[in-house]
Amino acid sequence: MSKKSLGCAVLGLLLWWPAAVLGHDNPNTPFARPESTSANVAYEGTLICFRCDIAPSPENRARCEQEGHVSLFKRADGHIYKLNGSTNSITAKLASDELHSKRVRIKGIYYSKTDHILVEEVIPLGR
Repeated sequence: MSKKSLGCAVLGLLLWWPAAVLGHDNPNTPFARPESTSANVAYEGTLICFRCDIAPSPENRARCEQEGHVSLFKRADGHIYKLNGSTNSITAKLASDELHSKRVRIKGIYYSKTDHILVEEVIPLGR
């Protein structure tokens, strides 16, 4: 086998491998990711912090005190979403101690492919 044909065979294998192994060649396999969609949403749940709540340590808590929280959103059904603020003021509100571990209603755009919510409004809820 010549170097050129060997190179073509290796390239073909590399192009085929991820699709076949990860299921991208058949959309009905459990590993296939659906096309990205977005939708306006309004959810109620609790703001939690990746550092304080998911990976708590004295170092992470100190970092949150200095830099603010890395906010995630947890619904009552246990689903956790990654959050991004649509403006600097929303981002600051999500990272604040004021709303950490509090129940809130968020409104924004949900992106299914990344499981992110672009938050346009955060409303604190009473306990």
